[in-house]
Amino acid sequence: MSPLELRLACVGRRQETADVVTFAFREVEGRPVRHLPGQALTLALPLPEGAAWRTFTIASAPTRPGEVELTIKAAPDGHATRWMHEALQPGLEIEARGPVGRFSIAHHYAPAFALISGGSGITPMMSMLRWLADRGESVDVVFLHAARTPEDVLFADELAALDRQMANLRIVTVVADVPAGQSWAGYRGMIDRRMMALMVPDLARREVFCCGPAGFMAAIGRIFDAEGGEAAHFHTESFGAARATESVTVAPVVTAEAPSGTAGPTLTIDGRAVAASAGMTVLAAARSGGIVIPTGCQEGMCGTCRVRKLGGEVEMAHKGGITAREERQGYILACCSQLKGDVEVTTKR
Repeated sequence: MSPLELRLACVGRRQETADVVTFAFREVEGRPVRHLPGQALTLALPLPEGAAWRTFTIASAPTRPGEVELTIKAAPDGHATRWMHEALQPGLEIEARGPVGRFSIAHHYAPAFALISGGSGITPMMSMLRWLADRGESVDVVFLHAARTPEDVLFADELAALDRQMANLRIVTVVADVPAGQSWAGYRGMIDRRMMALMVPDLARREVFCCGPAGFMAAIGRIFDAEGGEAAHFHTESFGAARATESVTVAPVVTAEAPSGTAGPTLTIDGRAVAASAGMTVLAAARSGGIVIPTGCQEGMCGTCRVRKLGGEVEMAHKGGITAREERQGYILACCSQLKGDVEVTTKR
């Protein structure tokens, strides 16, 4: 199903940690924003140099659709997220699309779950846990959250309250380091198989949802495999993470004139031409030439990598990340559009 086009108004912001802020939004016309726990929204952030589309997982529960919350970390070099922390205030309206994604507990019934997160990857897990709590579910849940330091642990007070409220919920928190002057009574260090055996001894029998940095998700996946877990019961949220399966062939960046003597197609992006290989996606070809196209899911769902095709032919196989109207206007998704010959696109929308 194609994502909805939304107009959201920021109605509140809450500082969670030194570099994490929760933003609350309502649909401008008062319509509920209906979503599944674990889904995401794509925002058109009105940066001074132009709109930047970025995808963020919804942290709030679908049981409260009148308002959606996005809990966002701003890295020192995160241009768009840094703008949000510095400039996004209540009253500002933003164009948005969504919800998108199939990373949701709602698609997978199981008697026991493990919701595992690293850093700001906690956001879809909070949506899932809040959803279960609001529905009065008694399912067996282990909620495992890993943070850098005790001060970086997110939603500690709310998690403690949910732990008291939900009889079959167990909260486990681990920090990588405890700086001098800070106290910590829980697990510490990097999660390995031995630590996981202590924290979640029955991991392999649970339906596992995992979100965090790519390396974190890969490490948890290896532990799950080593414990005998079946791949079909391990789910990851991939917005913003590079896909390990995508092959990128390095090719030279040349001038706006098409390179001569090359067997493959040429991709021209905003006047810069890149020699590509037949069948490469627009995104892979751009990366091979050192050109950055912002992307999220890399599966044709979120729409973050939308660009306008000015010429040439592509074969696009998206999963709902673009509307029929946008296709008629010439837009394509770079992550799932394969080059069928020379193609020219622009990132200017």
